Amino acid sequence: MPRAVRFASLVALVVVFTGPHAPLSAATAVRPLPEQNKIDYLISEVRSSPATFLRNGAEHTGIRAAAHLARKLRFAGKRVQTARDFIVGIASKSESSGKPYEIRWPDGRRQPLAEWLAARLVLYEKEHPASASR
Repeated sequence: MPRAVRFASLVALVVVFTGPHAPLSAATAVRPLPEQNKIDYLISEVRSSPATFLRNGAEHTGIRAAAHLARKLRFAGKRVQTARDFIVGIASKSESSGKPYEIRWPDGRRQPLAEWLAARLVLYEKEHPASASR
């Protein structure tokens, strides 16, 4: 097989197995669907927020913060089974420094990210009562 074809095949495999729609592996957590829906909702709230996200002294947009949280969630695997596990274990503080994540609103007000996400989760569960009991 020509070298260019082998290289193209390798690139295709890397894209398939590392892209956003990568196949599930044994290490991938399988969460209850209602809990995964809540986690997806929380990540989407971060992504669409006009706030600035503060992590280890650096400022990030909602898009970057959401990507970071999603990446941490993938690495957490089975350790995170519920939306509350996500907030406490993934979205509350830096693994490396232990510093809490914060959110700064356009008016300058700051609050812990975990606090804001917990409030968003309560609202979600009020709007989706069937998912709140699971």
